[in-house]
Amino acid sequence: MKKILYFTLAMAAGLLMAACEPEILSTPEADLGPQRTSTELQSAFVIDGQYADAECTVPQADGNYIKYHTEPACVVQITVVKADGSTSVIATGASGVFNITPKRGADANQSFTVSTINQDATVVSFGSSVNVYVPADHAPEVKVLTGDSGVKAWTWYPINGSTWGNAGYIGVADQANVAAGEIPGFWWGCEPEQLETEQIQHTGGTAYGYGDPNAYMIFNEDGECISYKADGTQIAKGTYSLEDYDPSGSSYLYGTLKTTGAPILMPFSINTGGTRVNEFEVIYVDENMMSLIYKGSNAEWGWGECTWWRFKNASDPDAALAGGGQRAWTWYPIEGSTWGNAGYIGDPGHGANLAAGEIPGFWWGCVPEDLETEQIQHAGGVAYGYGSSDAYMVFDSDNGAVTSYDADGNKIASSSYAVENFDWKAGYKMGDLVTEGDSGILFPFIINSGGKRANEYEIVYVDGQMMTLICRNGQEAWGWGECTWWRFQPKK
Repeated sequence: MKKILYFTLAMAAGLLMAACEPEILSTPEADLGPQRTSTELQSAFVIDGQYADAECTVPQADGNYIKYHTEPACVVQITVVKADGSTSVIATGASGVFNITPKRGADANQSFTVSTINQDATVVSFGSSVNVYVPADHAPEVKVLTGDSGVKAWTWYPINGSTWGNAGYIGVADQANVAAGEIPGFWWGCEPEQLETEQIQHTGGTAYGYGDPNAYMIFNEDGECISYKADGTQIAKGTYSLEDYDPSGSSYLYGTLKTTGAPILMPFSINTGGTRVNEFEVIYVDENMMSLIYKGSNAEWGWGECTWWRFKNASDPDAALAGGGQRAWTWYPIEGSTWGNAGYIGDPGHGANLAAGEIPGFWWGCVPEDLETEQIQHAGGVAYGYGSSDAYMVFDSDNGAVTSYDADGNKIASSSYAVENFDWKAGYKMGDLVTEGDSGILFPFIINSGGKRANEYEIVYVDGQMMTLICRNGQEAWGWGECTWWRFQPKK
């Protein structure tokens, strides 16, 4: 059964479970009735049906939303075991709905446990399972471009300000650090704003809409590539295939990207008066970055003129945070500051360049080394190990966990995490990052609160190369009340 997801909703796909846990069972708060055995509990637990939606209005034989009740009524707790062996509560109550949505390619038969507590405080439980819808996993060469959701937007990713240009063609491995985005044989490049102004001769003299840093293209699981202006107006549409995909990095090519209809951003070979191209050497690609070269008729080591492009993941928060499973992030200073306070705005009309890492309503910030020395009062007076430029945190998408470490690799704190309400084109913020308990985020303290930890963060900006967070701490939009901000980059 194929499911079609709207684009903005699809970005949230891939999370195994909701991270917020219902209330734990406790005797004083539940009318638990008579003593029950596991067998009696199992008999009392009734699944009413499976559905495609949380409101249980669309029945589906393998639906991910399971409606239940107990008869005779008793309060139960439903749990699942995560990949790391930890237990997650997915429902509590005498009746309700629980959700099991595995990642792509997982087993459709998913286990869960139902428990209750008797009046004498003994806990009884039984295990069960249910068949749910699991999207088939994409082929690796499709998944790297589309993500788990099956649709991903890519946008310009400048290197020294340049996103498109020319180079001397080499065509062999180990001539540049391509994983860092370097272009082998680099000669020249220009920024997006120049593409359709002073460099418009390369498009044949026509401005199509490629010349904007917010222009983008999407790849989807149906084999389509579509380019768009920054305002979402379609420019070109075609098909794509990534052939001979080799993510090992052991050879020069990671693959060959073949398209029809010239749908990629600025699909013109340089100095040809507007000639569109449809075949590209993929000199690097991962979930968050892609570099392409059009070789033309050049032979390796010929140093003839070739054309290059450089793109980054714009719309996939799961890939940005955790890459192919785990990804480390560390501090990313802006004018020397990585954490501080701001006046809360909470509205798109803030005037800050979020893609450049600017902080809306910025007031003050400090370097990591100050966090646990002269600013240690914000951590409640305790030095945990966050106060170093080499401290880092690891997002683990398989287990839904984020863990922080000091500069020596010693664990500081760990918690679950979930990305909610994600919409990469929303304007003020892209979504919310929710954690639990001590929070695995680096220095998770709300400023001027004496050590209070934040568990809810606004994702003001995230892509494959940068993340900016704000804890509003109850402030209202345009209230200019004090909020806390953080800024991170992937750990090299």
